Formats: sequence, C-alpha cells, structure tokens
Amino acid sequence: MLLQIARNIFRRRLISAIALPTTLLLLLSGVSLWQINRLLSAMQWVEHTDWVITQTYRTQKLLLDLQSGSRGYLLTGEEEFLEPYQEARPVINAAFKELNHLVSDNPSQVKRVNQLQLQYQQWQQLISQAIERKNRGETEPSSDFKVRDQKMNAMRSQIAAFIATEEQLRNRRSQVVRRTTTQVSATSVILALGIGAILAYFIRRQLLKVSQSYESALRTSIEQTENAQRSAQRLADLHKIDRAILAAESNFTIVRDALGRLCQLVNCQRAFLVLFNFETGTAGLIADSSDPALKAFENTTFPIEDFAPIEVLQQRQIRSIQDIAKLEQRSPILEQLLTAGLHSCLTIPIQVEKTVIGELTLAATQAEAFNLEAQQIVSEVAAQLAIAIQQSQLREQLQNYAEQLEQRVQERTMQLQEANQELEAFSYSVSHDLRAPLRTMQGFAQVLQEEYSDQLDVVGQEYIRYITEDAVQMDTLILDLLAYSHLSRTEIQIQPVDLNFVVNEALKQLGRQIQERQAEVRVEPSLGQVMAHRSTLIQVVTNLLSNAIKFVSSGTLPSVHIYTQEYVQEGQNWIRLWVTDNGIGIAPEHQERIFRVFERLHGIETYPGTGIGLAIVRKGLERMGGFSGVESQLGTGTRFWIALPKAVLNHNATA
Repeated sequence: MLLQIARNIFRRRLISAIALPTTLLLLLSGVSLWQINRLLSAMQWVEHTDWVITQTYRTQKLLLDLQSGSRGYLLTGEEEFLEPYQEARPVINAAFKELNHLVSDNPSQVKRVNQLQLQYQQWQQLISQAIERKNRGETEPSSDFKVRDQKMNAMRSQIAAFIATEEQLRNRRSQVVRRTTTQVSATSVILALGIGAILAYFIRRQLLKVSQSYESALRTSIEQTENAQRSAQRLADLHKIDRAILAAESNFTIVRDALGRLCQLVNCQRAFLVLFNFETGTAGLIADSSDPALKAFENTTFPIEDFAPIEVLQQRQIRSIQDIAKLEQRSPILEQLLTAGLHSCLTIPIQVEKTVIGELTLAATQAEAFNLEAQQIVSEVAAQLAIAIQQSQLREQLQNYAEQLEQRVQERTMQLQEANQELEAFSYSVSHDLRAPLRTMQGFAQVLQEEYSDQLDVVGQEYIRYITEDAVQMDTLILDLLAYSHLSRTEIQIQPVDLNFVVNEALKQLGRQIQERQAEVRVEPSLGQVMAHRSTLIQVVTNLLSNAIKFVSSGTLPSVHIYTQEYVQEGQNWIRLWVTDNGIGIAPEHQERIFRVFERLHGIETYPGTGIGLAIVRKGLERMGGFSGVESQLGTGTRFWIALPKAVLNHNATA
C-alpha cells in the first residue's frame, strides 16, 4: 500500500513536470501560428492588389488595340489594320467583368469600373457607326471623330485614376506586411526567451521533487520486498492450486484437489463447496476427498435454507464467524459444524458474472481462526474455482451445441441434396420442355416468312421478324442460364492449361463474329500456362472476346489486344490475362454491376445479349480459384483481366 502511494506521488510529480512545458510550448506554437496567419493574410492582400493592377493594364491594352485598330482602318481603309480591333472586341467585356470581380471588396473602385464600362459602350457605338460609314465609302464628320476621341481620353483618365488608387492601396498593404513581419519576429523572440526562462526554473524545481519522490518510493519498495518474501510461500501454494485447477477436467476433481490444498494453506480442519440451484431451491455439496464425513453427502440434495436464507446469499458478502457457539440462532449447517467440534467458520460466495452460484466454506476447531490474510487467500481460490466451474459448464453447453449443430448440418445436407435434385430436374425441364415451344415458334415464324410473305403487308412481316428475333433471344438466354447453373453445380478438376490453346479455341468459336465485324485481334505469343479447368476457361475467354468485339461505337472497327503478365502474390506465381479493346468503355460506378446476372448497361436493341456472359466469367474464375476485374473509363476502351495461379509443369505435363 505504501509503495502504491509513493508511486502515485512520483507519477503526479512527473506528469506535472511534463505538463507545464508542453502547455507552454503549445501556447508558443498557437501564438506563432496566429501571427503567421496574420502575415500570410496581409501578403495575400498585397498579391491581390498586384493582380488587380495587372488586370487593369490588360484592360487598358485591349482598349488601346480597339482604338489603334479602328483608327488605322478608318484612315487607310485596309482590312488588315482592323485585326487588333476585331481580336480585342470579343474579350473586352470579359476583362471588365473580371476586373469588377477583383475589386468587389472596394465600392469606389467598383463604381469606377462600371463608369468605365459605360463609357466603353458609348465609344463602341460611335466607332461601329464610323466603321459602317467607311464600309459604305462615306466620309466621317470631324465632329464625330472629336467626340469619339474625347470618350477614349475619358476612359484613359478613368483607368489612370483607377491604377493610382490601387497603387496607393498596395503601398498601404505593403506597409502592413512590413509591420506585421516586425511584430511576428519580435513577439516570437520575446515569447521564446520568456518561456525558456520559465521552463528552466520549473524543470529544475520539478526534477528536485521527482528525485525526492524517487528516493521515497525506493525506500517503500525495499519495505514491500521484505513483505513479499514473507508471502512467497503462500503464493507458491496458490500457484499449485491454480495448476491443479487448469489440469483437472471435471468439477469434482477440480474442487476436491483445491479444497485439500486450501486446508493445508490456511490451517483449517474442514472445507467444502456448495452449489446452489435457485430455481429449485436446492443445493449440492462437494467435499475434500480426505473428509469421509462430508464426502458421504455429495450425492445428497439439501434445501438452500440449510446453509443461509436466500436473501443473505444473494447479498454476495463474505461471512466470517469467529465463534459459532456464541450465536443465538444457527443454521442447520452451523449446528452440524458445532456438533463436530468446529468453532470458527469462513464462507466466501462463488460468483459468475456477478451471480452467486455457490459458496466455499472453511471451518476450524479453534475460535477466531481466520484473519484478513486467510480471507484474501480463500477469496482468490474461490475466484479460480468460479472460473473453473464456469469453464466446465461452458464445455458442457458447447458439447450440446456441437451435437445440435451436427444434427442440423445433417438435416441441411439432406435438404441441400433434395434441392440439388430439384434443380437438376428443373434444368432438364428448362433445357428440353421450355426450349421446345421456342423451337416451334421459330419454325412456324420461318414458314410464315418464307411461304406467306407475299400475303402479308410490311407490318405483318415486321411482326414475324420480331417474333423470330425474340425467340432466338429467349433461346440464347435459356442456354446462358443453363451454362451459369451448370457452372455453379458441376465438379471441376484443376490441371495445367495452355493459355495459347485456350485463346485459339475461343477465336475459332468466334470466327464468324470476328469476320462479320471485321475485327482486328492481336495475340501476344507465349501467353503461359495456368492451373484451371480447360473447358470452363475457354468459355470465360470466349465471353470476354465476344464483349470486346460487340461493345464498340457505331462505325468503329473492333480492335482487341490479348497479352499476359506474371506477378507474385503471397509467395505464389500468378498469371494475369488481359483482354483490351477500343470499345465504348464502362463508367467506374458500374464496373462491379456488370459481373452480376442480368445486369445490362445498354438496351438490347443497341447491343444484343443476355446480361449473363460476365456473370459466367466471374463464377468460372471463382470455381477455379482465380480472380477477375476490369479497368475502364467512358469512351476510352476497356481492359478486362483474369488471374490464375501459374502452372508448374513436369516434362510429361500436357494441356
């Protein structure tokens, strides 16, 4: 206890020795940041004024280009002199607008800009009339020239006054920057010196206090070490009890072993543990194996009131009786202990998650046999026994749960088998019964189109074409669904597969589509070999190539590039196959949707298909232990990739 007090004093002084310097440094940092922000703000205003002046000179140059270009044309009549005027006229209004925006914080300057813009509009009206007269070959009156010249002179005067005002403002703001810089430097030096002096004094004082606290804590630690040596034997015995608890398997073995060691540790003649069942109001007893008098009652059920009233038990308090004989009212268990010649008794509640499940009771022949140290020892053992009992109960619950789970797994397995059988029957029905009407529709529609087309008008023939196309689309959708279902259920065997062979097979299957679309397909040599299922991988690559050829803009010839890259992931070599195209691209927010069943980003009338092809790609890669993905932006083409483990082949391996 003394050591803990000394440690707390040492800790408080050490924290105070660190807290004040930290606070002062934070204060210095805060003041410095505030002053730096002031300086940066002043510098930004100077920069803003420079930008206003620059924009004013730009506007002035545009006005000069307008005047010189129009004057040259009016004097000579040659179109080339009018080019500066024509170049400056479209941008002059934007220059006025930008200038007005820059000085929006200065009302007087905003007023000047508005006056300048009004004068320009008047001058522009006059010069437009003069140019029109020149184009008609008429001579301009000298009075109009003078009025226009006066307008331009007024605008120049207005700009000169505007610039002079901004330069004065810039000078004032530059002075503010210089003053702020001086203040920041002086304040920083003064604060640094002041805080340094305070810290030096405070740290010296705190170090002296910490040193004194450390010496006091050291003396207290020596005293505690001497006390610890006296308690070493008690801790060794408690450790033996802990090991006995951890090594035991059943409640009875754990409790009996602990009770035997506990009797030796606290020098008592009897020890037993009682477990309560508050729902039934009964209790069971576990005794030390060396006590035959109590061991005979282990299989006996007692009322809880034989040990103590229920309201007393639920208070979860330690009960220590110094002399049982002096009690006026005694419970049945205390009467039995007194009859056996036991006079003192110590009872410790056994708690699991703040709920009393039992009591640990020790009894001795002499009175006042249990002191505070004995109470502490028995409390520690009681806590260990509570943990052991809880673990034993949890093991029993876990075993029951495991048995229930195993039974549920068997039931679910049977249900899954039944569901698979139903799915197989459904797939058979879809592939035969559902496709038969579609083939009939296609056949009759084809007969109508071939033999009765002359009896149908254009609308009727169009309807027959719709029926044929939709029947073909429905048949394709059914086949894709069957392929996806088969891919999810079938057992596949992973073996080395040559990617060159897979790509060639996919190109053969798509030969007609490639020829019709005039697609260019470039395949890099030596694509490598991966661990996969050959037919599934051919289907995956075929779907990727079909998409690359199909989804291109109207009037664009498809261009596809196929190549591979090797990389290492978690110590294993992988091969990534890339299929890149020049198609319409895919927006980032849709790049995961396209791998789901029936997810389409475009209408079927624009790009035909069922919306299952990429879902087959993703499912096939998952079944083979690989990955798939896409990299794309709208209008920039698409890069699909699939990744599979690289095959490690021997000389007899084949594709």
